Amino acid sequence: MGLYICLQIEKIMKKILAFVLGVVSINVVYSQAPFFTYTNYIGAFEPAPAQPWTDSWTNFDPQNTNYPNPTVSITSNITSNTTWTSNNVYLIDDQFIYVRNGATLTIEPGTIIRGTGKGTLIIERGSKIHAQGTVNNPIVFTSAAPAGMRDYGDWGGVVICGAAQHNLAAGPNAIAEGGIGDANAGVGVHGGNNDEDNSGVFSYVRIEFPGISLTANSNSEINGLSMYSVGRQTKIDHIQVSYSGDDSFEWFGGTVDAKYLVAYRGWDDDFDTDNGYRGRVQFAVSVRDPEIADQSGSNGFESDNDSQGTLNTPVTAPIFSNVTIIGPNYTGSSYTTASDYKRALHIRRNSSISVYNSIFTGYPDAGILLDSRRTVANYCNQDLQFKGNILAGNTGVVKLASNSDTLCVMNISELKNAIDADNDTLVNSNDVQLVDAFNNTLSNRDLRPTNGSIASTGAIWDFVDVFYGIEEGISANLIEVYPNPASEIITIKVENAGKIQVLDMTGRLVYNVGTTIGKESVVDVSKWSAGVYLVRVEVLGEVWTRKIVKR
Repeated sequence: MGLYICLQIEKIMKKILAFVLGVVSINVVYSQAPFFTYTNYIGAFEPAPAQPWTDSWTNFDPQNTNYPNPTVSITSNITSNTTWTSNNVYLIDDQFIYVRNGATLTIEPGTIIRGTGKGTLIIERGSKIHAQGTVNNPIVFTSAAPAGMRDYGDWGGVVICGAAQHNLAAGPNAIAEGGIGDANAGVGVHGGNNDEDNSGVFSYVRIEFPGISLTANSNSEINGLSMYSVGRQTKIDHIQVSYSGDDSFEWFGGTVDAKYLVAYRGWDDDFDTDNGYRGRVQFAVSVRDPEIADQSGSNGFESDNDSQGTLNTPVTAPIFSNVTIIGPNYTGSSYTTASDYKRALHIRRNSSISVYNSIFTGYPDAGILLDSRRTVANYCNQDLQFKGNILAGNTGVVKLASNSDTLCVMNISELKNAIDADNDTLVNSNDVQLVDAFNNTLSNRDLRPTNGSIASTGAIWDFVDVFYGIEEGISANLIEVYPNPASEIITIKVENAGKIQVLDMTGRLVYNVGTTIGKESVVDVSKWSAGVYLVRVEVLGEVWTRKIVKR
């Protein structure tokens, strides 16, 4: 029986089982506190004319930005609570700086830190960083070279080590890559059993010109932002990594969530997930330089369970949604694309990563490469999911690596049909109709969908149980929906005056309740199709959501 038919039957059976039990069937990894913000659109940005979330705090021309000279040199490890202030400019000069002994390093908004050589800031397991910038005063880590003279890998980068689980054989004292970890010396170690571990706050931060290899092993590097076994209570959001000499973002195990990430003109991969990483990421964007790529093969996503593709647990199973990847190829480009560019997503070595509601454009080798027998098995079993996405202008929508037997896939055409059933494929990058994503000025692109774009509607959310509103931290418990599941009527109640709508899981309006003032609204659902719907309530300019099930 073909893969597509098998998947459709499995979907139907899961829904029937859910209705019989009176609950929505949800993978355990999704049963965490609310994280995802509901969107109707696909990709990282709300359609124009909405303001992009990248405004004000990002910098797409750091090469020519004049930064002040350093005033304070950091020459020793930080072993007690320390604050770096915005009236100083700090220099990490060709050495590793560890935050150790349970200390917290606080960095004020607007502070600038410059680096040279192997200069790297490493937050040890058990210590914390509190780097809370603002939209108007982001914290900046950048090269110590003068304007016009900066380059990839001018300095090391930022490394955070935590005590969450990973799947490395070394156990709780695994060591970080790039020469910064030493188990005998007790530095750069990571891991443990605390998935709720808290390494602090890293928010509204730019990291420019980082990323170097410091060992003879070319697969052991320092990335722009490296996260080792970082736990869920750590706050990571609004981070831009630009001109990284290796990966822009890499997660090694852990459970930390992240929102609003920018990978700009990186050398190797944009988003790399390994060693049992199980966090959630929403709103992320990548823009590549067509002429710069890594000899190892540059991808938008790269994901492994571990370096050998073993069955070690926890399995790498992050969830990404609302990502926009602008690859090196597009119609009308005047650039010569580097031969080392490969795929928008290289999913390999038994990874179970899932990606939803995202845009992938312009990769020359493939949109998706499923690599290894176990990876294909994860796709067949729906542990690895790829749904609600747009693939535009990629050379080959999906491929199987030569070491991947077919398993449930009868042939590549059948696999492509299965991908097409859950996603949209377009011939040219430009067909996705973003405002100005494909011009020859890398630093001046507009990645918002136009109102007529296929990406302006159609996001799917059947993998999420409860959403945050537009403002994080809003309690979904302020919306009462009962009975749930329901077959005849539902009652919706909110505490304050609110505009209530019911949407299906593609974002289509099903029923407009209207505006209520703290009262119960009764909705007849008897003629609705069985399935999952979304109650959307707008109160005082904020949006709350709650899922309901129609039997």
